[in-house]
Amino acid sequence: MNELTAPDNIQENDVYIFVKIGEVSYAFPALCILEIIKLVELEYPEKMPAHIAGVLEYQGKIIHIIDLRTILSIETKDYDINTHILMIKGKDSIYGIIADKVTDIKRIDTNIIATPPHTVLSYITKGIYIDDAKSTTVIDLDSLESWMKISAKSETNYSEKASRLLPRDISSKEILHQRRMQLVEKNKKIPYKELANKDVYISFLIGNNTYCLEIAYVGGFYKYSETKMIKVPCTPEFVKGLISIKGDYLTIIDLKKYFDNESSSITEKSSIIAIQSKDFHIGFIVDEISDTMNIQSDELLKNKTKGKNLKQDTKNEVTEYVRNDKLYLVLNIAEILNNEKIYVG
Repeated sequence: MNELTAPDNIQENDVYIFVKIGEVSYAFPALCILEIIKLVELEYPEKMPAHIAGVLEYQGKIIHIIDLRTILSIETKDYDINTHILMIKGKDSIYGIIADKVTDIKRIDTNIIATPPHTVLSYITKGIYIDDAKSTTVIDLDSLESWMKISAKSETNYSEKASRLLPRDISSKEILHQRRMQLVEKNKKIPYKELANKDVYISFLIGNNTYCLEIAYVGGFYKYSETKMIKVPCTPEFVKGLISIKGDYLTIIDLKKYFDNESSSITEKSSIIAIQSKDFHIGFIVDEISDTMNIQSDELLKNKTKGKNLKQDTKNEVTEYVRNDKLYLVLNIAEILNNEKIYVG
């Protein structure tokens, strides 16, 4: 392997979740998001800072639900049952951020995020991302978490508290209460340490099929067009070659060829998903990154099909799963990593 050379300047495209808060677009790193839920019933103690809309028991801990509009001095409006909460895994804590609407998930080159204009609030902003003349504010979650620690003991009048925006009508409160009970039911039997990231999946397209894998296994996303593939002789046809990322070589697998014995059609949307593993360095070619989704293990078992569309020799590596009448092929990364034929020696 030492005789191979390749450029190490390939830029990693990080995946971000885009949301609307008020009329402004914001982006958060997807790998920090445990899940996205609809607004639930919150407790709102009397003494707490203005930016905290309430508290919630989540994964065995009491966490704060944050309204960025209060922090960023954006005009506020009442929440409704369609309001979302992004459950964020920070460096030292878990917390939620309220968003009006989840609009997109996409890869962005962090090197083209422009420096934000200097304001008193720029310390929680990583920068501005512009795409098709639309600007999105990228939030620096580490700085936000540090700011929240400093402001933890501040208090304000009720008229300025985010909690005043929670729905108060009986119908909405019943819905929020029911959602909260469902959330408690989902989490109460699972230890906190076993939950981090494990129910969050990233979905992607390969041919006419939609696949997904646990986001905990994702080590990065790269545009295929920005990589330089090094062909390796005497390897299976599904091994596309090697690429060099920051000094590490990844064995690149064409999943369409691997599963269906048909080569992928490379387009502008083709991507490589680097797989995070302590022992192996591989990446998968996919046609297009699609979306994030939450799948609980019991839901996966309940909606698992008999795998009649799968080849016999791949049934341990893929699970057929149906949601809303749509078929997803869930990759069993542990099984794939145990298959010695995918590695280039």
